[in-house]
Amino acid sequence: MTIRRAILAVVLVASLVLMSFVIGWEPGTRAPEGPSTGIKIVVVGVDGLDWFLMRKLLEEGTLPSITPLLTRGLTGEIAADVPAIPEAGWTVLARGRGLTENERARLASTGGRLFGLAPELGRLVARSGGTALSVGWPASWPVGESERLVVAPYRPEAPVHETGLPAAIVSGDALSSSDDVAARVADAVARNEELCEDEFRRLIFDGSAGDGEWSKHLLAARWAFLSDLTTIDLAASLMADEEPDLTLVCFGGLDVILHRFLAPAMPSFFEGSPPEYDRYESVLTNYFVFIDSCVERLRRLTDENTVFVICSTYGTHPSLDVPTISGSHSGGPPGVLILRGANIAQRPRPLSLTGQDVAPTILALLGLAIPTDMDGRVLKEALPGGLLRNHPLSYSGETGPEGIDPAPSDLAAGDALVSERLAMLRAAMARRE
Repeated sequence: MTIRRAILAVVLVASLVLMSFVIGWEPGTRAPEGPSTGIKIVVVGVDGLDWFLMRKLLEEGTLPSITPLLTRGLTGEIAADVPAIPEAGWTVLARGRGLTENERARLASTGGRLFGLAPELGRLVARSGGTALSVGWPASWPVGESERLVVAPYRPEAPVHETGLPAAIVSGDALSSSDDVAARVADAVARNEELCEDEFRRLIFDGSAGDGEWSKHLLAARWAFLSDLTTIDLAASLMADEEPDLTLVCFGGLDVILHRFLAPAMPSFFEGSPPEYDRYESVLTNYFVFIDSCVERLRRLTDENTVFVICSTYGTHPSLDVPTISGSHSGGPPGVLILRGANIAQRPRPLSLTGQDVAPTILALLGLAIPTDMDGRVLKEALPGGLLRNHPLSYSGETGPEGIDPAPSDLAAGDALVSERLAMLRAAMARRE
């Protein structure tokens, strides 16, 4: 009798526990667990990066940080969307799907500008319980969803008539997902504005600007250098503190240099090159070396479980189509993909892919579910079989909203600040010439 009662008591308790679980459970309420593979990923976007231009520098050993990533890694060409609009390409790459009609209309109406599109990869990692960091990624925006997603966009924009910088480069110096990050952004901007001129002369070009178009080109180059200098400062600082599962960093300065200083670096492609080209021959190479040093700074913050992704959404080729502009994206030259990490399979031949394939592949490396509306495919040929066996691909219908928002007041009120910074750069140039 005692045994029977004991059995009934156990059954009753088990029933009550099961009932409470059933009552309290709702579909889709499973607690997020975060990335399951133990891999961390750093994505370094470099606007305008091109295999055609980089190959010679790699062969010469000019890029000591990027070169080792190629020796045991995987490379590919990313098919570019035409026309090559920076914010469109980087948005597609970070979320694995194309632009909607609404987004394309917004691009057309704003001259190539998108707001309110924080990288989908960052959102998905944060929602899954992981941590993500985004610095300088075009079209990213403080979404305020979670402390697990830190957004620190810094892409200063000078007036087009002053420097020729495209309007798609987002301005603003204190836009972030928290007051703390906003303060750090402001500090980094102020610090690098002080350093910019001396560092530019030390690393990029030490000489007088000359007259006419070259003066404008050098001002554009200084502005681009200030942006990238601040971006790497912020990215390295936040990456060291946050130790995120996913880091997204984008450098826009090389694209500015490629448009204006490609001809001096490659005079054989341009007949009848004027003598002044010799003065600016090293600007492009020096900027490549600077970007290489940024990669090294980020690499030193990682370990053997980190996958590095270096990419661009389109390349840059010599062009004679536009006066004073020698580098062009016309025709959609393919972008660059470099994948390096302990979990990346080696392949003797480069991959062919689209920008939409990068996001689902990164999610697969992290062991996270892939939204069903991502247009890209997982690059299974880049992943070892062991990873897929232990962490099979999974898919989820959960996606974020389209999220196009109007430009915030911070940007609308920023013209005076931009003019002040331009005046600072001009004054520094005048003092040194």
